[in-house]
Amino acid sequence: MAINILEELRKSLGLPELKKVDPNTQAVKINTDEEKEHRLMQAIAPAAVAGLYDCVRSEEGLDFLTGNKFTPDWLELFFGKNAPEVKERLSLYSDNSSDAVQTHFNAVASEAVKILRNEATEDERRNSIRDIMGTQRDFFLAYLPAELKIGLLLEDTTLDDRTNKMEGPISTLMHKIETMITGQESETDADRKRDEKM
Repeated sequence: MAINILEELRKSLGLPELKKVDPNTQAVKINTDEEKEHRLMQAIAPAAVAGLYDCVRSEEGLDFLTGNKFTPDWLELFFGKNAPEVKERLSLYSDNSSDAVQTHFNAVASEAVKILRNEATEDERRNSIRDIMGTQRDFFLAYLPAELKIGLLLEDTTLDDRTNKMEGPISTLMHKIETMITGQESETDADRKRDEKM
């Protein structure tokens, strides 16, 4: 069974339950009286995993994740020239200062990278990291607030596409077709194949 880095991250950091984005409204239903911290983590956790997902798609990002042990400015590493805009969007979305966003983002991203590195096998580490992150898209997309426009800032507009957040029989069929074309299995498909082998 594929690891869900977002869920492992939530457990590891003791974050509150994240809420899924409503595919029809593209909004996360959060009560206004909830703490700012919850709204901040609702935005940062999936954004950090999305940044990590994008990072392993480049050889430079993969080199960094497999070889370096120091902790960089994760916003800068994941989003490059768009890092200031990501920080501003996270700040506006959560009604927190940009310093709080920077601090929390780096803590969350560091933990996500730690989880990824611990899960990756030592032999064939590069491929293991790439394979693990290849299964994460469906996990983080359902929780990534559309108004952050993270896909646009990562220059991958498919991440902001509302059809990626839809669930149901037709959407599931479409996601399976997408999986077949890209060659990346969803957790459900991987579980089914493993069960068939038993």
